[in-house]
Amino acid sequence: MKFLLSLIFLFPSAIIAQKNELKTNLLKIPEISYERRLTHHFSAGVHAGTGLYKLSDDTQNRIFLKTFGRWYVQKNQDFSKFFLQLSFMYNRDEHFPSSDPSVTHRVGMYDEAGLLAGIGYKFVIKERFTVDVYGDVGADFLHPDSLLPVLADAGLNLGYRF
Repeated sequence: MKFLLSLIFLFPSAIIAQKNELKTNLLKIPEISYERRLTHHFSAGVHAGTGLYKLSDDTQNRIFLKTFGRWYVQKNQDFSKFFLQLSFMYNRDEHFPSSDPSVTHRVGMYDEAGLLAGIGYKFVIKERFTVDVYGDVGADFLHPDSLLPVLADAGLNLGYRF
């Protein structure tokens, strides 16, 4: 009960302060993100997405989850400008054959997970809307012996603050 009461009283103050941001990545649709401002320099958030892709005769299903922390270099009120990002990313790709109708099960699965570091820049448009661009790169912890054990991600996000 105490938890519910604290949510009722804290949630309106969070909305008024515009510490929350909901966004979508224009490079990878469908993908949604949530970012929460913690201090004048730090924020944390999560990206999540999925998608079906048609590759020649096969279908690929991708699940994507990424948690991140951002440090905004300049202290500012509108929480924009240049930032450094540290994130943990997990991808799962599943392959289904579509050329043979008798095979309905998954024929391949590949998981990736790792820690990434990156940079980016956020623009604020009319106090409520944001555009941020970022890129980051890191190591794949699940396949360190592979030929290229590297993970990379980039984004062009359009967001709304509340």
